[in-house]
Amino acid sequence: MNILLDLRVLSVLAGLLAGFQLFPVLLALAFEESPTALLQSMLVSGSLSAVGLYVTRKTSTQLRPRDGYLVVSAGWYLAAVLGGLPYVFHGGMGWVDAFFETASGFTTTGSTVMTDIEVWPQSILLWRSITQWLGGMGILVMAVAILPFLGIGSAQLIRAEVPGPTKDRMTPRMIDTARILWGVYVGITLFSVGMFMLCGMNWLEAIDHSFTAIATGGFSTRNLSLAAFSPAAQWWSVVVMAMGGMNFLIHYRFFIRRDTAVFKYEEFLGYLAIIGFFSLYICLVLLRETSLDWEESLRHATFQVVSIMTTTGFASIDWEQWPGGLQLMLGTLMVIGGMSGSTGGGIKVVRGLIIIKTIQNVTTRLLHPHQILSLKMDDVPISREFIENCIAMLILAIGVVMTTGMVLNAMGVDLLTAMGAALTCWANVGPGFANVGAMDNFSQIPTLGKAMLASVMIVGRLEIFTVLMLFSSRFWRY
Repeated sequence: MNILLDLRVLSVLAGLLAGFQLFPVLLALAFEESPTALLQSMLVSGSLSAVGLYVTRKTSTQLRPRDGYLVVSAGWYLAAVLGGLPYVFHGGMGWVDAFFETASGFTTTGSTVMTDIEVWPQSILLWRSITQWLGGMGILVMAVAILPFLGIGSAQLIRAEVPGPTKDRMTPRMIDTARILWGVYVGITLFSVGMFMLCGMNWLEAIDHSFTAIATGGFSTRNLSLAAFSPAAQWWSVVVMAMGGMNFLIHYRFFIRRDTAVFKYEEFLGYLAIIGFFSLYICLVLLRETSLDWEESLRHATFQVVSIMTTTGFASIDWEQWPGGLQLMLGTLMVIGGMSGSTGGGIKVVRGLIIIKTIQNVTTRLLHPHQILSLKMDDVPISREFIENCIAMLILAIGVVMTTGMVLNAMGVDLLTAMGAALTCWANVGPGFANVGAMDNFSQIPTLGKAMLASVMIVGRLEIFTVLMLFSSRFWRY
């Protein structure tokens, strides 16, 4: 393990954070807001970056697999700490609240401790949206595109950081893959800004919500989230959230290479089928149980299904007022999450499909013991290691959520709120149930509980294994 090189990569990350804070600084000057908090934050992050790069200037430049996993885990915690400095320097949050808010931002969770979002300066809210936009594709994936200029190999980072169980290469070189990913991401974001403006948002609201919609983050500049905007803006949000929950390999192959075969992928078809079924069912229940008309029922049903399944967390209505059965459905969608290789959280659709196919094979084998069965996705055999990954991921996720929920309950949080908070933070969704529901926030969670939930967000974002291996003696022994 090369600790000096690890510190050098983290120094690059600190420099990136300082650089991106320039945009809210310029906005603060344009809106005649005080940029002091942001400038102080830039100074701290920039200084740490400069010192780190200078001290590690003579280290070797080859990252090993263990370095990649260590840097990725440490990098998310570093981003959550440094990214929270503007909140602390502004004076509106303490250190733990700022860590929670920023971890929620970079992991694209969307849970918040802000009790009144609209009183915060627009420049701070822009930085809040930027944290989700950077975290959506992965700020370390951006670093991958920069590290070769410092002579540092980047393959280990992208293997450890890119979300989802599949990490298909678009090009033979990781550097080119990272640049393509970010190019597609930026293109969709810019198009989304224009569409949100056509839907009635002003230019700044359009930027903020484009950043957080494509990142499947869910931070809004309004207390009522997307319920404060027009039906047209809500429908467009559905489109952007759904795109964020898709594997970005699909976007690349369709928009760049004009390959329509990607729409035949089993995971993509499963993704659409789940959205379609739950949206239609909830729509019909809302028509029967509420006074909403057809358009309103379909819009709110589709919006909440897509928002929760992609783990965005926007709200177009207070769905905690819906029948309990519908809320249970939304909780199920939190667990499923988006597609592999997307900005969404959860266990991912592909893992759900693999687990279902495994159950089918086990059942068939019980009936026909001598039959030879092969599990496939898109006519490609699935390895035993991948199946084990899917099952282990689900078991570990259940363990993390249950343990976190019980600890929160022991701190005095009621059981439904505790379990809802644990589930939504692990799945990187945002809203939970009861006191942390769609129109609520996490301000009433105990301080220690907030720190724990922030770590759960990071663990969920990195899909447990990247962090879990750091607690293995073998990881540090060799």
